[in-house]
Amino acid sequence: MLDFEGLQEINRRPAPWERYTAAQLWTDPWVSGQMLSAHLDDASEAASRPGAFIDRAVAWIGRRFELGPGKRVADFGCGPGLYAQGLAATGAAVMGVDFSPGSIAYARERARAQGLDIDYRCQNYLEFAGEEGYDLALLIYCDFCALSPVQRAKLLKVFHSLLRPDGALLLDVFSVTRFQGLGQSAGYEFCPGEGFWAREPHYVFQNTFLYEPQRLALDKYTIVAPGERREIFNWLQHFTPEDLKSELSAERFELQETLGSVAGDAYDPQSEQFAILATAA
Repeated sequence: MLDFEGLQEINRRPAPWERYTAAQLWTDPWVSGQMLSAHLDDASEAASRPGAFIDRAVAWIGRRFELGPGKRVADFGCGPGLYAQGLAATGAAVMGVDFSPGSIAYARERARAQGLDIDYRCQNYLEFAGEEGYDLALLIYCDFCALSPVQRAKLLKVFHSLLRPDGALLLDVFSVTRFQGLGQSAGYEFCPGEGFWAREPHYVFQNTFLYEPQRLALDKYTIVAPGERREIFNWLQHFTPEDLKSELSAERFELQETLGSVAGDAYDPQSEQFAILATAA
């Protein structure tokens, strides 16, 4: 029974990075299916950018890094392969890593249908190890923001081991401008049938917490269904270029360029997102 103390716990403000629940979001059979649908919905940016942007980004990445036969690309957090497919079409050897079984299964099927030889791996990219010699590593759609400082340092170490000397890292993040436009909130809704979080009738409590010194936001979801209660913590770190330069430097990367996006747009300090290009030192 959800009593007053239970409601108090739902509305409790967690400590920064108190819990990491990404596995629940991406590996739960029902929720991961909803996430895959969001990836493939060109009218929604809930999980991926529109197809027109992806096409433009793939074209720019191909030109900027002179992709083709003999080049090796690692796409971390590849999802259903929306970028990997286009990059593989250049002739480059592409590896995609994601820990959503549903997304990887879809990506593999699409690669087979298109006659593309893409090496898709279903695993947590924070645990990736044992390979090297890649020319380019990608982390697209602000995945870096969902990781704690410890996890970000760990992932940068993975990238540094993966890349050849002077290999490139391209990633995008949310900016401080976005954080400044956020507000704290609390609310709930009742889903009488199938919803994003569950098949059966359920309640969803959502709390948004802001952590000003860290420029950190948390969307906390508490899902209450018959015989079940679970929590999802979606953390989002917001960055300045200087923040990223410091974190990259600590893990032996050199920031080469600040961009407006992974499609090569010009950097705009007022934009809610930006991208960086770094090389392994």
